[in-house]
Amino acid sequence: MLPALARALGVDLNTLLSFQDDLTPEEIGRFSEQVTVVAQAQGCAAAFRLAWEKMQEFPSCDLLTYTMAPLLEGILSLFPPKEEEAEPFRQEVLQLYQRAANSHDPQISQWACALLAGRYIAQNQLEEARPLLEQLPRSHKNKQLLQASLARKERNIAAAWTLLEQELFTRGNGVLEVLSHLMDLAAEEKDLDRAEAFAAASQGTAEALHLPAASRLSLSLQLALLRQDGPQTLALLEEIFQSIHRPAPFSDSPLYCHLPEKDGASKGQQMMLRMMVNGVEEDPACAFLRGLPQYALWMKKWQKSAFPKSNP
Repeated sequence: MLPALARALGVDLNTLLSFQDDLTPEEIGRFSEQVTVVAQAQGCAAAFRLAWEKMQEFPSCDLLTYTMAPLLEGILSLFPPKEEEAEPFRQEVLQLYQRAANSHDPQISQWACALLAGRYIAQNQLEEARPLLEQLPRSHKNKQLLQASLARKERNIAAAWTLLEQELFTRGNGVLEVLSHLMDLAAEEKDLDRAEAFAAASQGTAEALHLPAASRLSLSLQLALLRQDGPQTLALLEEIFQSIHRPAPFSDSPLYCHLPEKDGASKGQQMMLRMMVNGVEEDPACAFLRGLPQYALWMKKWQKSAFPKSNP
């Protein structure tokens, strides 16, 4: 039974029965350099042979497979054999990617699935691409882009528009989140010049990507609070509250005109408005606003909008 299993796995019996630890990332890095040197000196076939010998020695080391697949693919491109001899090498590379896609390590598996899916889509092998995309979690950074590529190949253009617009909106807000963290660091170091630069970058990005005012003005508001600039803070809060109270539909923007309006969005916006109104009243960082002569009337107006049933 064991010899048959060894043959099925493409390893010898000694390898099957060995209990060698997996290679460390450092060892794999050094071996990759060795494979590259062999490719330069002896050609593609020798490099492939060396890599396969190591992978047979460590058949369960998914990180080795993960590393060898793109390395050997690069070697095949840089040191190509004769065209009539190239196809077996291409198939070996494909086999490595497929093996990596079945790895028990989620990071390796997802990387290989995404890469293979992209290739199959480009080659119009859509049936092969679909199950690979299904293996990717919703949180995978490239899943939606790959789904959009698949939709385009299937001539489902409406779906492709929606997927890509969703991705643009999500990634745009992701950039603003990073800028927000950078601004927090600058504020902790009391470097208001850098904080202002991050706020300006955030506003410029949000304007270019047609993001809502609540996103566009968030860091400018934070900067005004840091400076305790009362009039500027109230002006920014007014614009943000107005955008939440009467949001512009996605269809108003040429960047998001295929995005559907969410069911129940108005309830969510009302809840957000309530949270922000309460936040201004309760946040110690906003306490200085109460010294402004226009604050009480302004707050009363927004409490009435945020909590209409509580007002007579």
